[in-house]
Amino acid sequence: MFRRKKKDLIEILLDRSGDYVRRSQAALDIGARKESKYLEPLIDALKNDPEPSVRMNSAFALGELKMRRAKNDLIISLKEDGSEWVRGFAASALANLDLDHEEIENLLIEFIDKDRDAGARRHFAHSLGMIGSIKAGPILTSTLETDLDPGVRADAAEAIGILGFQDSYEVIVNAAKNDISGDVRRHATIAQRKLELDR
Repeated sequence: MFRRKKKDLIEILLDRSGDYVRRSQAALDIGARKESKYLEPLIDALKNDPEPSVRMNSAFALGELKMRRAKNDLIISLKEDGSEWVRGFAASALANLDLDHEEIENLLIEFIDKDRDAGARRHFAHSLGMIGSIKAGPILTSTLETDLDPGVRADAAEAIGILGFQDSYEVIVNAAKNDISGDVRRHATIAQRKLELDR
């Protein structure tokens, strides 16, 4: 008796007649492999799959595989995808690529203030902490002061601490003492300690 040949990951990823959960898992599994043959299928899924979880995991995999040729497609997803999680994961993937990060930093600085969804803004703040320079400090400080979502404020506080942006010290101290969110206070307290070590 012959066994039916098992579908490979690319077939599963691109089979839009199949279960989207399997496609989403295939994208994650691809992210653990270091093969250039996955570039085009991942970009195809990022751009065209109807399910946000598949597009999100495709963005994640492109970042994990450090596929720099996906840069322009990830930028389009960051700007235009209808899912906040896809936009956020595209930002994280761009931060993970071995690129000159100035262009990506400028993009994140622009969109952290524009994006309507907290899930995306959290990723933008976190990514600025990963790749940003002191130039990102003012927008992160403003985000910590004014963003209505506590998760975004917490990630902004963490990013400020990583960047060592001393001009935000008073804002960080205030957040550590007075923010209504315990998570924000905790991240701001850690950032405060980091800033004080460098003062």
